[in-house]
Amino acid sequence: MKKLFKYIIPAAFFLILLFKPDSAYADEKEATIAKGVYIDTVDIGGMTVKEAQAALKKHIESLRGKSFAVLIGDATLVVTMEELDYKYEPNNYIEQAVKLGKAGNLIQRYKDNKDIEHGKKVYPLTYTYNEDKLMKILEKAAEKYKVKPKNATFTRKNGEFIFTDHELGSRMDVESTFITVKEKLDNWNRLDFIVQAHMVDVLPQYTREDLEKCTTILGEFTTEYKDSSEDRAANLANGARLINNAVLYPGDVFSSLDYLLPFTLENGYYMAGSYNAGRIEQTIGGGACQVTTTLYNAVLRAELEIVERHAHSMTVSYVDLAYDAAIAENSKNFKFKNNLDLPILIEAFSRDRVITFRIWGHETRPENRTVKFENKVLKEIAPPAEDKVTKDPTKPESYKKVTQKAKYGYVAELYKIVYEDGVEVSRELVNKSVYNAEPAHVTIGTKKNSN
Repeated sequence: MKKLFKYIIPAAFFLILLFKPDSAYADEKEATIAKGVYIDTVDIGGMTVKEAQAALKKHIESLRGKSFAVLIGDATLVVTMEELDYKYEPNNYIEQAVKLGKAGNLIQRYKDNKDIEHGKKVYPLTYTYNEDKLMKILEKAAEKYKVKPKNATFTRKNGEFIFTDHELGSRMDVESTFITVKEKLDNWNRLDFIVQAHMVDVLPQYTREDLEKCTTILGEFTTEYKDSSEDRAANLANGARLINNAVLYPGDVFSSLDYLLPFTLENGYYMAGSYNAGRIEQTIGGGACQVTTTLYNAVLRAELEIVERHAHSMTVSYVDLAYDAAIAENSKNFKFKNNLDLPILIEAFSRDRVITFRIWGHETRPENRTVKFENKVLKEIAPPAEDKVTKDPTKPESYKKVTQKAKYGYVAELYKIVYEDGVEVSRELVNKSVYNAEPAHVTIGTKKNSN
């Protein structure tokens, strides 16, 4: 019996060990993890739970601090993994690791310890990132770093066209670049990396070949200023210089004031006569209205869209009624729009006291179609009989001088008439213009005779 008891006791002890519950190893947070245990590439062997948690947190923070670069043409976009919400999926690996070799029955613990002895135990992590954020980052960069193409342009010099070639633009193909970056991230080796963005060429809207079609005169007009002063003549020549070789692409709106301002000596202008409140006064840039009037008539013949046009306050001598286009800083402008399918070029020049505007473009109007313009006077307004008198105390009472002749006022209309094969097919009202009547302006002396 004693001999049998001798064998029963060790066997019972073995069974107790074999089926010893996990609770026997309480307070796992203070327990250390067996040597040779890794979570991903982090060696947590010999650590407590808290130490392993800290090590894993440090590991993910180091990964989130890493970055990759996307080369977008000449620019570089740097993206950190933190921007993509890079993280690992939740797990209980630390809880498993601390029990490794300690939990379960004796056979399980023995097996775990032998496995660690023969090679490290690795718990793999599954990482995730926000693909939507990646797409938005790439889309924003594509907009920021796109290179806009440049349209071809042209000028006229010495009677010849000079063409400037268009330039290609470029932009990032977001979809294909996203796929390339995603492939790298899905197989990331934890090192910084560089991706070459997929770039595509962007054609300009108008190439040199387009502009080479725009070499026909669509509209032309000329006015004279043979009786103008030297300063007024210089102002007209300066206005033509400032507008010459302006190019308008389809949809562009030409603003005369944008080209002609400022009316200053530094901008090439001189003092000359212009209308102001019913009288002619000397102002810097006087005569600029003849520039815009000449351009207006060329634009009408090119059949471009008139956006803004104003009649003068009184009649002018260089065009008939309703053919004029006045400008005045802050109140009157002449604007028109290129409503054609291809660009136009405005050529302007002044010589021998004649100013000329030509609108060059691509002619698409049929040859059997012609356009004429006619004005119609609706009303004539006689000037007031009473003169506008200005008193000059420096002149004797006998002094009297007419400084401005009386002007008749008018109401007039301008019509555009279209003919096909010589037969009128349409008549359209272009504008209705009102010109004020103005009495004679007289200056008289008021200085009394000292005798």
